[in-house]
Amino acid sequence: MSDENKMSQDNESKFRYRLGKWLLNRNECVFMSVIDQNRDDNSIRQHLIGSINNWVNKKEEFATQEMVSEMCKFIKSENEDLYYRLMEKCALKGISAGEGIFEALSMCQCEEAITNPQCGTTDDASGM
Repeated sequence: MSDENKMSQDNESKFRYRLGKWLLNRNECVFMSVIDQNRDDNSIRQHLIGSINNWVNKKEEFATQEMVSEMCKFIKSENEDLYYRLMEKCALKGISAGEGIFEALSMCQCEEAITNPQCGTTDDASGM
């Protein structure tokens, strides 16, 4: 087996391991379903792409989706870097943009404002 082939297989195994670990941390049932159904690395990647395609194409009514989209457009127009950092953090936390915006707006409410010294401060000169 060539070194290049071995490295490719190692990367595939790392992907499968990391995906499995992430799923297990989120939900054991989903972990079992995905990992057990897809015994090799290629099929797990195909399952991932197929699942995302089905989810993205699923028609759903979102009462708040229009408002979240409007807020995202506003944030992007005011501070594009902040918008991309918001999207990245939401992706890393596994939450929607709407949930991230809600967390940001509720971060310094009630007792947390007393215990969190970052409340009321901003990271950049724009005040956003």
